[in-house]
Amino acid sequence: MRFVSFSAIIGATILTACATADEPRFAAETQPADPAVYAKSELQDGDWSKAEAALLDADVAEEDQVFAKLNLAFVYSTTGRREQAMAMYRDILDGRDNPYALLMNGEPRRVKTIAKTALERMGGTQ
Repeated sequence: MRFVSFSAIIGATILTACATADEPRFAAETQPADPAVYAKSELQDGDWSKAEAALLDADVAEEDQVFAKLNLAFVYSTTGRREQAMAMYRDILDGRDNPYALLMNGEPRRVKTIAKTALERMGGTQ
């Protein structure tokens, strides 16, 4: 009986994970998103000035702003603006939203986990 309950929980978890993978905020790669929203191509190309301009000029829906903030914080940290990056990561940690975002290697992580890890690597605290 315990095995059946455990299997049902695992099955439900896998089905839930698969269902949420189609959510546009979870996996931007699966959706035909506006390239300026997250500056994905600029980030992949390492064009930090274009990525920053795209992120600052993007008209992002309120529920997706955390993704733009995350990418902008990454640009700030990569271009040596440590204090601005740390402030942006802290802002993400202070917010209510904690959706999944995809790392560059394609693995999903919660945005707050990404922000916390980035802060720790930069020597900042929460």
